[in-house]
Amino acid sequence: MRNKSLDAAKAVAACLVVFIHVSFPGQVGQIIKVLARCAVPFFFMISGYFCYYEGKTAEDKIPSKILHILKLFFISLLFYLVWEYIMKFLSGEDTGEWLKELTDSSHLKEFALYNSTSVVRAHLWFLPALIYCYAVDFFVEKWKLRKAAYCCIPVLLAMLLWRAEFCRFFGGFYHTMEYRNFLFTGMSFFLTGQMIHEYQDKIACKRLEQWMQWGLKAGMSFGVALSMMEYAFRGAGEIYTGNCVAVICLFLWLILYGREINFPSVLVETGRKYAFLIYLLHPAMSDLLKKCSEGLGVSNCQIYFWLRPVLVYMLTVVTVSGISAVSAYARQNILQNNHV
Repeated sequence: MRNKSLDAAKAVAACLVVFIHVSFPGQVGQIIKVLARCAVPFFFMISGYFCYYEGKTAEDKIPSKILHILKLFFISLLFYLVWEYIMKFLSGEDTGEWLKELTDSSHLKEFALYNSTSVVRAHLWFLPALIYCYAVDFFVEKWKLRKAAYCCIPVLLAMLLWRAEFCRFFGGFYHTMEYRNFLFTGMSFFLTGQMIHEYQDKIACKRLEQWMQWGLKAGMSFGVALSMMEYAFRGAGEIYTGNCVAVICLFLWLILYGREINFPSVLVETGRKYAFLIYLLHPAMSDLLKKCSEGLGVSNCQIYFWLRPVLVYMLTVVTVSGISAVSAYARQNILQNNHV
């Protein structure tokens, strides 16, 4: 039986990603961004959770997943190459210089090593990072190294937090792409999701004990408070220690107790069908809304600044649901024509 709470959480996580890239104004926007940093780790955990198949082999499932993500990536990359060219052309920017930059060896190296797609659209890094995670997991399963891989989770998390946060207290510095990549951000949470799935039956034995439910709620609350403290002392960042604590406790809570909650069906369906597409398409919808606001002369209006993140999310949901409806209608017609 499908855990609808995970689908509902995916819809919320997709919304939080939008609020990271299209933020509310002032300190409110910064605080929401701090809390929203849980979203990408959550998506990696979801991918790892559903990558665990008891009694199945890696050869059976993982290649098809890699192929699916590859198709999504190439379609998304092609779309944003065309979209970015159009946006730069309309803005009067030098498109020729941008096209040269695309094939610069340093950018290609950063893409290969760190999954960086900043020269096109930065948010697309998630797709090649996920492909790398599946590829690594393929060999982990093939060579029966799952237990050893699980032992690497705290090491990868420690290295992620060292590079993203703690090294600065000792005068160190790492570029964002040197920790926001498949290895540190990706594999640490991907393997955590997979491990939770493997041991969820043993964990579920404790679900009726009061300390488990209250412990997870306390962990989520502590993670949120810690994130706020880290932001207060450190300032804006890509990820915080509190985010890691909060998202792992939240994920466990959804697995153990989420089935008991009656989430709104629209939220569940949005997460199940559209979360990934919302993640991919929202920057384009943000660009479109920006052009419309400039044309209407409201781009500097304070009310617009507060409404913009919500409008981008709603516009993206409407767009992807429309695309899905048209695709489903086209597939149905093709099937009917084939049967005739």
